[in-house]
Amino acid sequence: MSTTEFRSDRRFAGKVAIVTGASRGIGLSVAQRLAADGAAVVMNARKPDVLTEAVELIQNSGGRAVGIPGSINSEALPGDLVDAATSEFGGVDLIVNNAATSASYGPLMDVSKDAFHKTILANTWPALNLVQSAVAVGMQNGAVVNVLTTGAERVHPVTGPYTASKAALASLTTTLARELGPKGIRVNAVSPGLVRTELARALWDGERGPQEERLVPLGRLGQPTDISSAICFLLSDEAEWITGSAIRVDGGRIHVGGEPADLIGVY
Repeated sequence: MSTTEFRSDRRFAGKVAIVTGASRGIGLSVAQRLAADGAAVVMNARKPDVLTEAVELIQNSGGRAVGIPGSINSEALPGDLVDAATSEFGGVDLIVNNAATSASYGPLMDVSKDAFHKTILANTWPALNLVQSAVAVGMQNGAVVNVLTTGAERVHPVTGPYTASKAALASLTTTLARELGPKGIRVNAVSPGLVRTELARALWDGERGPQEERLVPLGRLGQPTDISSAICFLLSDEAEWITGSAIRVDGGRIHVGGEPADLIGVY
């Protein structure tokens, strides 16, 4: 892991944030930015050793963070994260639902019921459950950001269940925005294009990266900081009159035709 320098205006001073999928990539970048700007961060990831390294990275930079390892498929995890935020830092103000998974990769005609169900459930219910758990202990006047994908807006033949799950999460985002508005809780989403993370390495490494970059109007693939800056904007008071919205962060890729590079040579 490498440290990332952020310009800090301490805009999240006194805030407590929960970030899932926070040990690397987009999630780690969000946690680093939040901590640099004054927030106390409860970080979650599946692998304890990698999560510990990420937490120490923030702590060694002067930030406040604790790690709660666990799978998003664990029914107890949302409650554990909220309990940690409450006991360690006094409550919950901000939530970033970044963790995601896919139990299937291939044509929809080959997807099993079990794989489809696992993917849809894992990418929707934990996010909703975490918000429910936070509201149950008194969260108000806060903000939630759900991480989607531009794949939910275009045809990706080999990631059907995953993109369908993100489309469902987009719908949950707008419904939660309506329900939680009276509590002063804003709920928005960020929809990334292809980002250079280790998790997505198979989609941009080798020949695929340059092929995809040629289809991006801004001429490059995304970096985790591109996404975390949009997420933190939506979490901040600068977005205090924005709710139920999704920001697409893809360098303009969605407006260009052509087969996505991640589909080349898959089957």
